[in-house]
Amino acid sequence: MNLFIFDLDGVIYIGNTLLPGVKETLQELERRGEKICFLSNNSTLSRESYCKKLTRWGLKVKDGQFFSSSYLCALYLKNYRKIKPEEKVMIVGEKGLFEELKNQGIAISQDPKKVSFVAVGMDRKLNFKKLCLAHRAILNGADFIATNTDATYPLEEKTIPGSGAIVRALEASTKKAPFVLGKPETFGLKIVLQQMGFSPSQVILVGDRLDTDIALGNKMGIVTVLVLSGISSSEEVEKVSPLFRPCYVISALPQLLSINFS
Repeated sequence: MNLFIFDLDGVIYIGNTLLPGVKETLQELERRGEKICFLSNNSTLSRESYCKKLTRWGLKVKDGQFFSSSYLCALYLKNYRKIKPEEKVMIVGEKGLFEELKNQGIAISQDPKKVSFVAVGMDRKLNFKKLCLAHRAILNGADFIATNTDATYPLEEKTIPGSGAIVRALEASTKKAPFVLGKPETFGLKIVLQQMGFSPSQVILVGDRLDTDIALGNKMGIVTVLVLSGISSSEEVEKVSPLFRPCYVISALPQLLSINFS
């Protein structure tokens, strides 16, 4: 039995469109007895919301299969930073980040004088006021946490600026570097292995980005598969260093079923 870890954006869907053959591919993997979970840098939704999104497309999934950067942020603050009840977190982000922190009983405030942490993720309603508040909080001594540093975010037939664009703006203005939770950093993958009960030798990581998914898998000694339905292209694969080179390249997810991983 293997554990297949899938990215979401660009692998399972793009925007609000399920990619062709995804449902059938996941069903066949489960029929073969494989385990499936999802590790996403996208912090815009909670695990519950991701589960509902995929369920609407007819995929049979459970909340516990999702490891979004919003969930990882809440887990990091609660279990690794041992955040105290009186400590508060400022969020630059969307619904998923707010929901996951609240689920862990973490207090949230947008007052730069009252927060101990600033958590920054994807925020499609970002404005200058939010940046200023986060800037002030970090300079006041709040710890700077980034859900991820993806430069772009894939939508149907286009990309938009990702969390990395927001994180870099705050890095530039505060001259402070954040603690990064998402891929290619290893925090999230270690959490997945721990909670799912697998070792790296039993894992296949499937993603669409060389600089995050594939880089992380290679760093952890895991079999990596790049699917060309998202950000990275076949031309990029030819040019990258071995650190970013996947074990396998497929043009669409159903081709995953033809690979012999034994």
